[in-house]
Amino acid sequence: MRIIKNTLVVITCCALLGIFNSCQNTTELQNQYNSLFEEVIAVHDEIMPKMTQLSKLQLQIKTDTLIQVDTKDEALKKLQASDDRMMTWMHTFTDEYVKDRKPVSKMSQTELENGIEGLHTELEEVESLREFTYSSIDLAEEILNN
Repeated sequence: MRIIKNTLVVITCCALLGIFNSCQNTTELQNQYNSLFEEVIAVHDEIMPKMTQLSKLQLQIKTDTLIQVDTKDEALKKLQASDDRMMTWMHTFTDEYVKDRKPVSKMSQTELENGIEGLHTELEEVESLREFTYSSIDLAEEILNN
């Protein structure tokens, strides 16, 4: 009888320890998810005001009669591509991570792990978009300043 009692105590302790570790791991995953989400949004928030600048640069280049046609076309294509990429990225990101999203506190460990993996990809994409946007702006400004 004593062996059964001790075994039950050990099993109960192990189960409680497992639950505690699982909760702790889930909290860490939730924090990681939230941190990555905020990082992605921060890069987006850095780029978003540049969309107005892209439009202004496009207009300036279109109306500048001193710029060679091939140079003008290259700059306009790159500026438009930057704008298109931003709009596509925002639409996809919103569909995946904003619309009808389950609250992080209610996500399972698997959902959190998958979300974290996806957010890493989103971060890479939005950072690439940032680089492309800045290079588009730099090219346009260089053309306009020559």
